[in-house]
Amino acid sequence: MNHPTVNGDIPGHLLRVSDLAPETLAAVLDLAAAMKQEPLGWERSLHGAAIGCIFEKPSTRTRVSLATAAHRLGMRALVLNRDELQLGHGETLSDTTRVLSSFLDALTMRTFAHENVEEMADVATVPVINALSDTHHPCQSLADLLALREHFGTLAGLRAAFIGDGTSNTCNSFLEACAASGMHLVIATPPEYETDGDLLRDVRELMARTGGSVTLTTEPVDAVAGAQAVYAEVWVSMDKHHERAERTARLARYRVDDELLDHAAEDAVALHCLPAVRGQEITSDVLDGPRSLVWNQAANRLPTAQAVLHSLITVSRRRAS
Repeated sequence: MNHPTVNGDIPGHLLRVSDLAPETLAAVLDLAAAMKQEPLGWERSLHGAAIGCIFEKPSTRTRVSLATAAHRLGMRALVLNRDELQLGHGETLSDTTRVLSSFLDALTMRTFAHENVEEMADVATVPVINALSDTHHPCQSLADLLALREHFGTLAGLRAAFIGDGTSNTCNSFLEACAASGMHLVIATPPEYETDGDLLRDVRELMARTGGSVTLTTEPVDAVAGAQAVYAEVWVSMDKHHERAERTARLARYRVDDELLDHAAEDAVALHCLPAVRGQEITSDVLDGPRSLVWNQAANRLPTAQAVLHSLITVSRRRAS
């Protein structure tokens, strides 16, 4: 069988969505769609390879999807907690990365500061994949795009709204994903959580070529007007617990419920990256209702992880040979 492939434009590492050119992003989604249809069709493609997954934060979807994706490619996934490595006993991240690169075919890291994955990529001799940092979550956004493409048939020209913290890693990555896909995004956020100006400038430059757009507002109802996809996200992420009271107060108006969705397009769907705090940033009626695309998003973490691993590793091997 002739399987889809991703060409040599695939980057050496995936640290943020903008590492993927628009055409390359579309090709990765094509591959993910094929892998979703035939998940075991690539089980010999990376037989004997291994990936190291360093986790400094708790994880459900990222941990399991990466491990299962590796298995479906014939790889072994080694989940490495910081305290189980010499990282927890004084060894530098760069030294750890250099050594692990000599054992493994790829490295992933779920961490706090984005500079950590950048440091790994600077010294690694194998692909590095950002499994989540404080400012970017590219694996999630690939799953988001695949779910939207499956549902609407296309991404170009699609209208979306992000409701909540405009500085979050999910918002940043979804914004870059919308830019590469030619989507129109409105971000509704309190002034205290307005999206970074440099990021907005960069994505607007790309959107000028792809036909997309991004607009900021403080009003959720204005943001969802005409939106076909409405994205909710947890208000208090795992590294922001010390800000719980102020964040909950500032974001109280930014709940995605049926009333808000009624202001969106007739065919609008609700998105959420999970885990969700039901009744806070999204209601159970929306999360479990007929307009929810959330469970498709979550399911798509697996084929998109499989496509990313396959693409980065195979192209890396080709370049090294």
